[in-house]
Amino acid sequence: MKGKRQSHQATGFNYDLMSHLLILQSELRAGTYRPSAYRRKIITEPKVRLIEAPAYRDRIVHHALHHHLSPFYEHSFITDSYACRPGRGIHHAAGRVQHFLRSGGPDLYVCQLDVSKYYASINHDRLLELLQTKIDDQALIDLLQVIIASTDSGHEHDRLFAPDSFYFTKGRRGIPIGNLTSQLFANIYLDRVDAYAKQTLKIRHYVRYMDDILFFHTDKAQLHAWQQAMVDFLYQDLYLTINPRKVRIYPAKFGVSFVGYVIYPWYLRLRGSSVRRFKKRYHRQLKAVSAERLQPTVMRESFNSWKAHAAHARTKQLVLKLEAEQSDYLFVRAVRGYYHRYLAKTQPAIQLSLFDNSDDKDN
Repeated sequence: MKGKRQSHQATGFNYDLMSHLLILQSELRAGTYRPSAYRRKIITEPKVRLIEAPAYRDRIVHHALHHHLSPFYEHSFITDSYACRPGRGIHHAAGRVQHFLRSGGPDLYVCQLDVSKYYASINHDRLLELLQTKIDDQALIDLLQVIIASTDSGHEHDRLFAPDSFYFTKGRRGIPIGNLTSQLFANIYLDRVDAYAKQTLKIRHYVRYMDDILFFHTDKAQLHAWQQAMVDFLYQDLYLTINPRKVRIYPAKFGVSFVGYVIYPWYLRLRGSSVRRFKKRYHRQLKAVSAERLQPTVMRESFNSWKAHAAHARTKQLVLKLEAEQSDYLFVRAVRGYYHRYLAKTQPAIQLSLFDNSDDKDN
């Protein structure tokens, strides 16, 4: 129900909750369950993405599957895999990178890889093969197959890939960003590359936050060799293409751009693009508050959420400046409110007659 209490789908389902749950249960047991159509919307921040949101009854199925499968797979994931895992968010990932920077010394280099359109590139057949390696319940596999096949990436990103690439030639691909199960599927899919990096290549200092991969070494030539091996493995084994514009090898002492921060051994800075994006949204909210189109409490909740994220970095002066702007806008709003209330009290009410007497005066 989180974030869905005002939804017609949620209230309608919960109005006769037990009947709907029993119907859903019978469909799952009989193998006749089919997901409803996804609701699609495009978001523009932090970048343009298509979000496919499942129906409320389908969310119940996704939560049940995630609750059942997540603890099972948690035991097999490596320690340095982050994102969509309990207790392993962006701050833990940033802290791990800092640990590597402190222990690596001033001559440490970092290699950074990023999968091009990761969620849209996950191959359905390959994902199902990976699930079958650890799940021996055929009814569960059939249900997972139904969910995986319920949508695909379509032709939205076709221009980004070569016509003869595995993106096109290996069958259907793409899982929706809006599904809770998609987060688990995405980690299961890349667990293969984690194992390859740690067990085959023997990369000691390795971190992955979803499809953003980092590894460190003092030998730049060794990083180049690992980079090529990782790119080849991702393509040949998982049919994924690395974004060539986001492959970088550089000295770690200049700061590692990762999970919204620029990370140094002893402190963090907010990434410039993240600050600009927040300022744009923040100033839009302040103008809406000043024009009384938005309640100040909504704006403060959004600001405090960002402030908690920014508190992990060196942002004291930035936060003070933004808070001063907030005070100015709220002061203007308060003065305008007092003025309107003053006018309402001091100006006499206009008495409108029921009939216009102008004609009577002329006669």
